[in-house]
Amino acid sequence: MNTLNEILPPDAREDRQITFLEAESQQSVLSFRRLRQRAVALLGALQRQGLAAGDTMILYLADNERFVEMFWACVLGGIVPVPLAPGGTPEHLRKLLAVFEQQGRGRVGIEPAALERFDAFAASEGRSADAEALRAKAVVPATLDLGGEPGAVQQAQPGQLAFIQYSSGSTGEPKGVLLTHRNLCANIASIIEAAAFSDRDLALSWMPLSHDMGLIGFHLNMLACGASHAIMRTELFARRPLLWLEQASRMKATVLCSPNFGYQHYLKQFELKPRTGLDLASVRLIFNGAEPISAALCRRFTQALAPHGLKTNSMFAVYGLAEASLAVSFPRPGAALQTLHLARSGLRVSERVRTAASPDGALTELVKLGVPVPGTEIRIVDDAGVACGDEVLGHVEIRGDNVSSGYFAASPAAPAPRLAGGWLDTGDLGLVSEGQLVITGRAKDLVIVNGQNFYPHDFERIAQQVAGIDANRVAAAGVRSRSGEAEVLVLFVLHRGEIAGFVPKALAIRRAIAEQTGIEVEQVVPVAQIPKTTSGKLQRYVLAQAFERGEFDPSLAQLAPLLAPGTDPGPAGAEGGSTLPRLLAICQRVVTDRQIGPATNLLESNLNSLSLARIHEAIEREFPQRIEVTDLLDHPTLEELARFMDARKG
Repeated sequence: MNTLNEILPPDAREDRQITFLEAESQQSVLSFRRLRQRAVALLGALQRQGLAAGDTMILYLADNERFVEMFWACVLGGIVPVPLAPGGTPEHLRKLLAVFEQQGRGRVGIEPAALERFDAFAASEGRSADAEALRAKAVVPATLDLGGEPGAVQQAQPGQLAFIQYSSGSTGEPKGVLLTHRNLCANIASIIEAAAFSDRDLALSWMPLSHDMGLIGFHLNMLACGASHAIMRTELFARRPLLWLEQASRMKATVLCSPNFGYQHYLKQFELKPRTGLDLASVRLIFNGAEPISAALCRRFTQALAPHGLKTNSMFAVYGLAEASLAVSFPRPGAALQTLHLARSGLRVSERVRTAASPDGALTELVKLGVPVPGTEIRIVDDAGVACGDEVLGHVEIRGDNVSSGYFAASPAAPAPRLAGGWLDTGDLGLVSEGQLVITGRAKDLVIVNGQNFYPHDFERIAQQVAGIDANRVAAAGVRSRSGEAEVLVLFVLHRGEIAGFVPKALAIRRAIAEQTGIEVEQVVPVAQIPKTTSGKLQRYVLAQAFERGEFDPSLAQLAPLLAPGTDPGPAGAEGGSTLPRLLAICQRVVTDRQIGPATNLLESNLNSLSLARIHEAIEREFPQRIEVTDLLDHPTLEELARFMDARKG
């Protein structure tokens, strides 16, 4: 298999099919052979409209059946499809406009309702001329004449561009990953081998076809191995998550998939409305990827569904990215979920991580993501590009025939992602432990406070321990301080009620993070929404940029008097107020070789006199003339010292 054309040949199987689930009681079925026939007919209509091999066409289609037909019409005709996530939000429409401009205002496959939404959006932004330009290039599938001659199928070459996969994140300067037939066929062959796919499998996915997991993993891959598959409309899963496994049970699906947030979304409804009669015994793999994976959530999900026949070891935690044509590493099918416990703070590139066999309060649990899929190489390097040893943190790089050669740009001088020797920097930090890849987080998402590196999802995990704070409703980010001299930690929390009702959450989050990490939260900001990509990844940078632009200043001004020193009563039965987090942060800056908590006795923790003197000096700088050195002897824990200082202040 050298090109995608070979995946859907003229003699494609009639006994294998795609089921499109558009609503609870609305579905359609299309055999592989019938898909080929429809695609060739549609190609004829596109060619009659002047589209030719080498042209690009944006696919902004919510109807999965129309998307698949249009995608294959383009591929068979040598037209380069550019899938984009359809949606009515300003972010979706801004991205459509940005990609339209980036692609030189080429053709756009779009449905009438989406076109109307785009017109209204452009008018509200004062860009009606852009809307007219896009409408002039619109290809509306329902209006195409399919009654003419079938299309002329083009012979593809392995090195030819197959399609452009845009990342699900930035709308300002979207990145279009160039994927050739060779890239895709190499990775599809690797996926089939590593996950032991066969024509006996039956897959069900609710991932959007604009996303690489949905399009490559659960459509192209399934066609290639001759497996029937069902594609559930993403919005249907969002509204009715319980239908997902009901359909899997009815169809006897063997392979499922979801990012981490999808399991959380399903369980929330499942725990409210437990289902009976599910039969998930046929499921052999449930792919989990596309965002940081929570080991605890994996266990909750499999345990909750175990009474319905779901195998304990069916959870399949994987790693991949669009630049790799999807898959990078897989565990062994049927293997138990494996994890690594390591210290949250102090992680630095080129340094060996501190691990433990079991968790405790100072450690976080990360999921092992298996070994490289066949044909793909992985290496971990330091900042200078030198390879690191096992359990040493570094930049994750990959190499193989599946790896893209670059990003789309109007200018031929646009930078390519490859490094010397064909290696690509994924942008992720991680390590190899006992032969398996472990991802610790995105390099660009690192929060650097007091010279130490932290990952935002660790702060978010702690915040979620606070009552009323759910997953995916809190985001942590490092932002420039008002002075511009340092980076500070800010937490953004979804809140749509009165501002006074936000105060207990803000105080509790500050306390929890200070107690567990020793880091002071600069601000806890109420926000109306937490921006996410189409695959559910938090867009922390969007919130950080808005914060730095001052967009949240009015809310913060309202909060300031409510969060002033002395207003925090502390946890039940404790005192110390907002002084305690500040003292914890001071000690964390001064004493970097150990964890000091609120109840740590400074006189009994083997600190030398110099360290104690430095702690006093740092406290004096932040709280001028509030304590003497001898006060540290009388109040040797930070919670005692905080109570003493607040009492003296009063």
